[in-house]
Amino acid sequence: MPGSEAIGKCFCGKEALQRCSGCQSVFYCSREHQKADWKKHRSNCRAYRVERTLNVGHRLIACRDLKAGDVILQEKPLVMGPKYTAGQVCLGCYSSVDGRTKCSQCGWPTCGRAECHTSDSDHAVECGLIASGGRPIVGSLPVQAYQSVMVLRCLALKDQNPSRWEELLQLESHVHERRQRGLEDVDRATSVRLIRETLGLDVPEELILQLCGILMVNSFEQPPMKANSPQGLVAVYSTASLLEHDCVANAIKTFTSNGDIVIRAAVPIAKGDKIALCCTEPLWGTVNRQRHLSQTKFFQCACERCKDPTELDTFISGLYCQKCPPQSGILLIENPRDDASDWKCRQCGTRQPANYVAEIIESVGKEIVALKKGSLKDCEGFLRKFSKILHPNHFYLTDVKMALCQMYGHLEGQSLIEMNDDTLNAKEALALELLKVADVVSPGMTRLRAILLYELQAVLSVRCRKLCVTQSISKDELQANVKVVRKMLQESSTIFSWEPEETDEGQLAVISAKELRDVELFLKTLD
Repeated sequence: MPGSEAIGKCFCGKEALQRCSGCQSVFYCSREHQKADWKKHRSNCRAYRVERTLNVGHRLIACRDLKAGDVILQEKPLVMGPKYTAGQVCLGCYSSVDGRTKCSQCGWPTCGRAECHTSDSDHAVECGLIASGGRPIVGSLPVQAYQSVMVLRCLALKDQNPSRWEELLQLESHVHERRQRGLEDVDRATSVRLIRETLGLDVPEELILQLCGILMVNSFEQPPMKANSPQGLVAVYSTASLLEHDCVANAIKTFTSNGDIVIRAAVPIAKGDKIALCCTEPLWGTVNRQRHLSQTKFFQCACERCKDPTELDTFISGLYCQKCPPQSGILLIENPRDDASDWKCRQCGTRQPANYVAEIIESVGKEIVALKKGSLKDCEGFLRKFSKILHPNHFYLTDVKMALCQMYGHLEGQSLIEMNDDTLNAKEALALELLKVADVVSPGMTRLRAILLYELQAVLSVRCRKLCVTQSISKDELQANVKVVRKMLQESSTIFSWEPEETDEGQLAVISAKELRDVELFLKTLD
């Protein structure tokens, strides 16, 4: 019967309507019985279960129907530390340092602040381990040594938290694949040498190499969250590392200020469906995504998008065929999972070898790198030039369009309210065009959608203000338009609110929340 509530049975045998709010999978006849059952139910009360398959390995499966935005998992890191490319940083606060101030216990460069040397600071983890080896660092430290910080923090878990250590060792390391590609030789020259020879720690070489593999395969990059840590951090998580990859993911990840990872449903997920993150950049073309996943995660993606030359009718990798009338025939790779595959025109059937396309993409890539940062003129010129060669949704054009959409109205000397109608229309067109692509390759409540909705509502808001000034809009039309603005702000501010306040998106959460309040007040004046 429509609207009727589901009825289940409490563990006592009575029929019950009240569900566990966490997993929605068990019923209780009373609050008292729910409390009484908590110790038994706690380990099963979650939105997912871990499943093992022959092809994928471990993955997470939804235990109940999930709504977009539902939290699936929040987890503390097993280990967390600086990115390998961060340069010299203090291991307590991750601010940049010049190397002149050293930790008195282990000799590692620090910022010199007392709080970075306390027993509960991040640096205390490896500091004690280095000190125990009896060979503190003397002299300058090569930047490559920072590759070993996370390995040292992993090793410290063995004594400090044995259960977490065992969880870490269960994670995939792809030792065989890394050995075949010569990556272990790099690790021997850096981490193995530093830990065994420089620091004098009695750690088996094979264990160090295994940890290097675990870190490479399972690390999540956190966005910069501190003013003094512009590079951001990396972290490894026990359960989040089991999430399956899909180039069109149904889940998203964010991080808290203290380093927890939070996994949410980006779109509705049905009970029994896999939960998947995108471990690469969704706005890249298939060849680039496949290459990135192969180099960093050691697998070839076989998702629906990767198997489809059109990439779900987005044509993100498409080029115009130069043998067809201008901007008509589209060249697409015949086998997207083989970067050596020929490319074929959908209109005239002309084939081109992979190196023909690779040369074009390399040439365009060089020009995009050479673009002057923050230059509207350069970006607009790039679009005019390469729109004759690349499909409108091509990843290089999409990249520049995204930058342009965010630059219009936000550059010094050009506020949103000062934009002329042509610029407003251009910004709106870009946002709408990009949203169509995002809805396919990065669907649901994603960071990309939030940014585009925020930019789009800004256009509509400014347009409403201008029409009000010239009295060129009726009250009913104004009210309808402002309600559209409100809806966009509600969704974008919700998504931004999941980000730490220290991030750019976290700051947008504060700004958009204020704008939403202002819109609500304005709507009341129109009632």
